[in-house]
Amino acid sequence: MITREIAEMLVKETSKVLNVNINIMNEKGVIIATRDLSRLDAIHEGALEVVATGQPLEITSKNQGQLRGTQLGINLPIHFQEKIVGVIGITGEPEIIRDRGGLVKMMAELLIKQAYMASQTEWRQRTKEMIIEELLKEKSNTINIERWLSLLNMKLTGPFVVSVMEVFDYSFSSHLLINNTEEVIGKEKVLAGFVHGNKLLILLSEVPYEEAKRKLAKLFQEFEKIKVQARLAYSPPILHLLNTNQGYHECEVALAISKPEKKIISYTDIEPEALVHQIDPKLARQFTERILQGGGDLKNHLDTLQAFFDSNLNIKEAAKKLYIHRNTLIYRLNKIKTESGYDPQNFKDAFALQMVVWLHSQTNSL
Repeated sequence: MITREIAEMLVKETSKVLNVNINIMNEKGVIIATRDLSRLDAIHEGALEVVATGQPLEITSKNQGQLRGTQLGINLPIHFQEKIVGVIGITGEPEIIRDRGGLVKMMAELLIKQAYMASQTEWRQRTKEMIIEELLKEKSNTINIERWLSLLNMKLTGPFVVSVMEVFDYSFSSHLLINNTEEVIGKEKVLAGFVHGNKLLILLSEVPYEEAKRKLAKLFQEFEKIKVQARLAYSPPILHLLNTNQGYHECEVALAISKPEKKIISYTDIEPEALVHQIDPKLARQFTERILQGGGDLKNHLDTLQAFFDSNLNIKEAAKKLYIHRNTLIYRLNKIKTESGYDPQNFKDAFALQMVVWLHSQTNSL
């Protein structure tokens, strides 16, 4: 069936090329689009004959009076998927416009095919988004998920990896970004869709963890090539599809607590910090204040501590990161130990100080 929207597009595009009046009739012979608005919604008996016979029909001065709602011209069947879905009529002397009929018919059928493909793409993507929305609920409806996957002829099998790409550039269409994602990851093994505006959720299925990491790194590189500004986080392996919401939450936490300059973040790499950030705020504040208040100017040495911890307690490497002499760093570490009672070079004390640095960072970012 041809909708009025498609019919109007056909009339506009074909008339533009041929500069003649075009009429589009549906399978019931009703004129649903035309440049001659006086004929809109009228019955075209010539179109009914074309639908019935499947053959072109010329309206001449000899037979015009025999068919209601017709004018001089030619009428051609519009085929789609081996069925007649409508009729296209070209107004004019058949002898003059006859050679144009094949071109007009071809254009009409091409435009219908394009419109159908676009509608199918839109429908498939909307179905994928409904699956994603269901998976992110606290309690997912497995019946709906299975039904929608069946409509898409998709089967998602574990293990899974959840990734969230936070996109900051709105000049690219979501359709383009999703298409690129499916091409890089593989259409049969990925479910992708935007959630909460600018977050592209990517669910990779039936893929080993290391391979998933490589594919996501390649995807990010492809986005960088087309100048998409984004950050990407990914979860540890997930065995069950219904744990997708857990992976999504982990990705959100990873994006929230990581430094802006960090573009690709593995939740596994920052999991200890992520867990600390999810401590009850009241308990976290009490712990942080107790150590900071009893530690002299410890608050002024938090950057030093983080650089030291990031260097795996290696003094030479940490001093290099801080652009200071190693003796200066040793002096600072000794001062921290003396004033706070916590030795940064002792594992137990270093762990407590690392928690303070993370929690203080969280408090200041709120």
